[in-house]
Amino acid sequence: MKENELTLIEDGQEVKYRILFSIEDVKDKNYIVYTKDEENEDGEILTYAATYEKNEENGNIKLTSIKNDKEWKFIVEVLNSIQNGVKK
Repeated sequence: MKENELTLIEDGQEVKYRILFSIEDVKDKNYIVYTKDEENEDGEILTYAATYEKNEENGNIKLTSIKNDKEWKFIVEVLNSIQNGVKK
């Protein structure tokens, strides 16, 4: 596995994602934002986000869905600030 690659099992199949960035230890949580580089109908790249825990023994990570509106707002703000920085 490449350093910036994430492999998930979906419907019994391995699906590879590209890790855009991770944010560690924000209020005792780690976040990961990733993509398959697919576009939606508006031509925007679809991105996904989750919290994660890393198993130090085997290096595997466990993803957990983000369900809290404050956490989603935080992720969106980070994405927007990165996008705005790239556009300049």
